[in-house]
Amino acid sequence: MRPDATDRRPAYQQIADDLRHYIASDEVEVGDKLPSLTELQAKYGRAVMTLQKALDQLRNEGLVISRQGEGTIVVKKPEAHAGDDVPSPHELRQMFDRINSVLDDLSRRVAAVEAEVFGTTPDEPQPDSADH
Repeated sequence: MRPDATDRRPAYQQIADDLRHYIASDEVEVGDKLPSLTELQAKYGRAVMTLQKALDQLRNEGLVISRQGEGTIVVKKPEAHAGDDVPSPHELRQMFDRINSVLDDLSRRVAAVEAEVFGTTPDEPQPDSADH
């Protein structure tokens, strides 16, 4: 998983999220080591500093500890919470774009109906209903 260029979050946050999901999965148990920085660098294609920042987030959450010469060890699984089904920022952006597209289409349709009913062009202001 390479960080998504269309996701506005920094790469380290995307990587931290991916690692958090990995830690939460059945593939990893408490006490297991995460892949080395070299392996993470190969997987994510990012600088060591970016990976360190992602691991810092997981350390701050109490999910992992890092020991010189031993690597990064999982010490806790992420808490399961109802927010797990929250869409990512990228998914939210796609939903927002779809909603905007539908609203634009509806706006054009309403303008066409108003033009037909009121005999105006879609760009003309519509008469106020209070004037009738």
